Amino acid sequence: MKVYRIISLAVMLALLTTLAPIEAFAQEAPLGEDISQDSSQTFIESGRSEQEPELQQAESTADGQTALQEAQEPQNGVPDEEYPGPEQAVIEEIRPLEETIANQTITVKSGQKVYLPETLSVRLAGSDQFFDLAAVWTVDGEVTTDKAGSFSYTAAIEGYSLAEGVSLPVIHVEVVRADTKVSGLKTSLTKKSRSVLAKNITVAPAYGRTVKLQMKKNGKWITKKTFRLKETAEDTLKLVFSNDWWKLTSSDWRLAIPESEEGSGFISKTIKVKTKRYYQNPAGYLQIKDKITLKDSGGYNLKSGYMGLKVLKVNQYFKIGDKNWPRYTSETKRRVKAFQKKKGLKATGIVNKETWLKMGFSEKDWYNLGAYVSPIKVNPSSSKKQHIEAMISTAKKYLGDDYVVGASGKPGQGADCSGLVMQAMYAAGVDPKPVSSVRHAKAGYEYESRNIWKLKQLKTVPYSKKQRGDLIFYQGRNGAINHIAIYLGGGKVIESWPDKVVIKPIKNSHRSKIYGVKRIFQ
Repeated sequence: MKVYRIISLAVMLALLTTLAPIEAFAQEAPLGEDISQDSSQTFIESGRSEQEPELQQAESTADGQTALQEAQEPQNGVPDEEYPGPEQAVIEEIRPLEETIANQTITVKSGQKVYLPETLSVRLAGSDQFFDLAAVWTVDGEVTTDKAGSFSYTAAIEGYSLAEGVSLPVIHVEVVRADTKVSGLKTSLTKKSRSVLAKNITVAPAYGRTVKLQMKKNGKWITKKTFRLKETAEDTLKLVFSNDWWKLTSSDWRLAIPESEEGSGFISKTIKVKTKRYYQNPAGYLQIKDKITLKDSGGYNLKSGYMGLKVLKVNQYFKIGDKNWPRYTSETKRRVKAFQKKKGLKATGIVNKETWLKMGFSEKDWYNLGAYVSPIKVNPSSSKKQHIEAMISTAKKYLGDDYVVGASGKPGQGADCSGLVMQAMYAAGVDPKPVSSVRHAKAGYEYESRNIWKLKQLKTVPYSKKQRGDLIFYQGRNGAINHIAIYLGGGKVIESWPDKVVIKPIKNSHRSKIYGVKRIFQ
């Protein structure tokens, strides 16, 4: 009512102020001037205000109410609900955040920032429209992007309350380790032994992490070297392998980078390292091999003219023949036939596997006794000298063993001169094929020394130029080669000469005629 009275008084004062000049104007107007419309209205209004004060007060009151209503109306035609009053300060609904905003992922030390919306879209009580209201975010937990972890931001809207069941949005932030990436790493490497094997690789993230170089041994990964990266986001590392690969034809390696605050754990694919020999015979010579496999099997049948350890075993069964000169003779054949008839076997006079087993011998000996190959005692890092010493050291293991014609067995089993040289060559990684320990026991191959001489890959050298490890060939009365030995130097050789394996002067009363000298290693 106070507002209305103030407005009525203001209106009355305004009317009185307006009437005064109009009345004066009417009195002063020149004769004959037309003032009939406005002045008469003014007189009417003036007269009515004087004669009807109660009506004037009523109209003034109505005008005051109109002015108040206009003062309360929003400007520029904006609806009331866009300017909520105190009775509307209750939030009944909040639009949910997009998934990518509500759940954010940041990589450690990446420089990425958390996105926090400045406003939230809400609907207030009594309204069906949504408004953007300013949001204030508070964090729960330690905020750090230098290590893996998580924290959350919760929104607040100042000056507003929440209706029952309405909750403020929360932004969850997960700080994750970066996926460790390694570039420049090859999974197949080939290098000559005794050289440096090194490769440059780039690792990210780095940040002082350790890199382990591991080698597979007996089915387990063994760390051979550990490297440390720089305290940078990315680092290029010179990966230098340990020398363990030198002696292996092939070896398996890998990289292992443990998990850290900055990066995930990393295990590389297997790195296959193939080793080229430090020493290899030049083209035209017998090539040094990593493995020697005989073409022929040791499971051969025994028949007339055969020699060697399997024949020795059969002859000893029948208590016939000589231990140094075991031969499959007509007497052997006759004894075998009689044995086969007795055992209900087909009487062929030839010892096959069935007859061998009936005699009480093992299947293992049937296949292996006449097909021995000495283990290779050199590796890719071996020098020429080490190959020669592998030959000689292997031959010396036979010292004192029986001379057995046609034999090339293990140390302790017996060998003849050719058989001894074959096993010495095998140990140095050299295969004198087609000469072999299997073929040597067969009819017609007693003098494999002659076939070794014929190998074009063995180089002939003058007797005066002979060196340790050279092969010395002897000739019989008819001029044909009948013996072979390994030169030790100092005028001596190691040889299998009836009836033992011995070291003797290069020339003696038993065999003094040198046919020639052959060199295995250039």
